[in-house]
Formats: sequence, C-alpha cells, structure tokens
Amino acid sequence: MATKELGHPARNASPAGEEPCACEAMFRTSDDVRQSFIVGIEAFDVKPVEYSVINDIAIFEGDIALGTAEEMEAMRARVHGSDRDGNVARRTGDIAHGIGITGQRFRWPNGIVPWTSVAALRTLVLQAIQHWQANTRIRFVERTAANQAGFPNFVSFEQQDGCWSSVGMQGGRQVISLGAGCLFGQAVHEIGHAVGLWHEQSREDRGTNVTINWANIQPNQVHNFNQHITDGDDIGAYDFGSIMHYGRTAFSSNGMDTITPRAGQTIGQRTGLSAGDIAAVRALYPQLEPSTSWRGVQFTATVAPGATGKWFTHSWPFHWFVVWTAVPTAPPVDGPAQLEWKVQITRQSETLLKYFIEAKNTTNVPVTFEARYEVLGWGTAFR
Repeated sequence: MATKELGHPARNASPAGEEPCACEAMFRTSDDVRQSFIVGIEAFDVKPVEYSVINDIAIFEGDIALGTAEEMEAMRARVHGSDRDGNVARRTGDIAHGIGITGQRFRWPNGIVPWTSVAALRTLVLQAIQHWQANTRIRFVERTAANQAGFPNFVSFEQQDGCWSSVGMQGGRQVISLGAGCLFGQAVHEIGHAVGLWHEQSREDRGTNVTINWANIQPNQVHNFNQHITDGDDIGAYDFGSIMHYGRTAFSSNGMDTITPRAGQTIGQRTGLSAGDIAAVRALYPQLEPSTSWRGVQFTATVAPGATGKWFTHSWPFHWFVVWTAVPTAPPVDGPAQLEWKVQITRQSETLLKYFIEAKNTTNVPVTFEARYEVLGWGTAFR
C-alpha cells in the first residue's frame, strides 16, 4: 500500500467511547486445513493457498472469505485435475480461460458499493460507512426493494460467526460478517477487504519490516503467515499504521508476539483508515480522482536509412493512461510505411513508469518523426 503518514488514523475515526478490541473474532482457527488456489485481482492469475474451513466457509488469514469449501475444492480440481476424493475434472485445459479474470472484474463500478444490513448491525454499519465516505471517494448506496434491480452486486452485513469478508467485488450477494466482538474498527477493516485490500503484512517486502516469530504461532495456523497474496505490486512504504495490518499476537499459541516490527512500531490499530490505506484505495480506484488530459510533442528525432533508434520519452505515474505515437514528418511520402515503432515501459520506482520509443526506418532515406503523447492523469489532492 502507499502511505504518506505512517501510524496516523484518518479523520472521523472510531466513535467516542468505543472499547478497544483484542480482535479474537478476526483470528478464528480450525483444524480442518485444506489446500486450493485463488485468482489474483491484478498481479497474478492463480496462486496456491492454504485455508481453514469454518462453517463451510474457506477462511484465509483469519478473516478473508475465499468462498465456500465446495467452491475451493472445485478450483483445486480445475488446477490439478482432481478433487480431494480423486474425482477427475472434466476439462483441465480450461484453466487459462476459466480463471484469468482482469482486475476490473473485482472493482466496484464507479466506486459505488450497494449494501444491506440486518437491523442489529445498522448503527455500526452506518458509522463505518460514514468513516469510509469521509476519507475516500468510495460511496455506499443502501439497496432496497425499489432499487435492487439496478444493484445486482452488493454486500450484505450479517451477524455470522466472527468478522470476515471477501476481497473485492465477487458478484451477486456477498457477506460481510460482523459477529460477536466485531466493533467499529473491525467493520472498517472488513469493508476494506470488500473494496479490494489485502492484509498489509502480506506484502512482498514484509521481511525487511517485520519479523515473523514462527515458534509462537499456533501449529495449525502457520499457513496464515507463509503466503504473500497481494493485489498488484507493493505501492509506497510499508504501512505499520494500516488498519489492514495484523496485531502483534495474531494466532499466538502462547500470548507472545507472532509479528514483531523491526523498529518497534505499533501495529494492528483498529481506530480508522491510515493515510496509507486511503492512498491504496485511491490507487485501486484512480478513475474516481479529478482528472486532467493533455497532449503534445515530446521531441523530434531523425532515423538513418535502415537504422533503429531508441529514445527515452518521459516518466508518468503508474496508474495514469498514457498513449505514445511516432508520426513521420519528413520526407513527405504517400506510400508504404516509413517507420516501424513500438513503446517499451520499465518501472522507474514504486509509483513511476518510464516510457521509451523504439523506431526502425524501413526506407533508404533519413526519416524524421515526432514523438506525440496523449495523457489522462489524476491530481494528488483528495479534496
């Protein structure tokens, strides 16, 4: 996730008088541990995963619902060709098409999240929604009998066993469970999953920021720490203050740390969204930010007959839409193509991409061209 101010919760944090939660409801365990695969939102197509089965729900990292146990067995069969009972899948070759889903499939269109809630959770849900709407551009619309036809995909806040949610929009009705012990911080956290956030400690760079104390983890829950399942590349600095981060004693077998920050930072707050959480949501939904578009000529260059040249053009934020075109300007020829060109991209930093143009002159005379760009970008100011 991206971050600017680590450890500082956002405005409109937890309601006054909220009692701190030890978060036991978020770290439920089960001896029924199984293996399957999950579909990535951005960075990968399929990854292996271990999960616990609790009330027929496949729970990953304590509070992420991957689906029903039956659905996970079906996924395992599609990848391996057979399920746990040895039943062979009919078409194992379909895996490339059946699970290669793009990131937008898991995003809430226009950042609008329709929702329903059981009566007992309504006050808590409204508090958490107000916090999200005060700090991000995600908007929540209550789904009713009058508008339900327009909102086939929605979250349903229910009092099931523990606190849990799926990651991203799943399609149809998807549950956010806020059971016993789930308070304001847990509600904000679980909405974060539904919007598309994974746990902060699942980043690829966690090893340089925290130490996992394997000896202190409940033996049957080690799998909750040994996978790095993230949505896209790590963005920005590691956010110890993220509301999506485990606490120090998550899944502890002896009350001692299972996660220790290397520099002693505080982790596991459930007060409100951090600056890093907010920045991460903006990266997931960049189209919600105020946008500006512009076009122009970056440079003019000449390619010798039959030669190939490569030029650095410009660096742009990774989530902006950028189109480059190489347009021959001299000599004027009404005939076959004078240039063959392509755009190459490298990652300059965590947030910037470098664009290069490579052009090949297909004629026997020098060809001059313009490198033209069209950009759709978003500013840095939230308000």
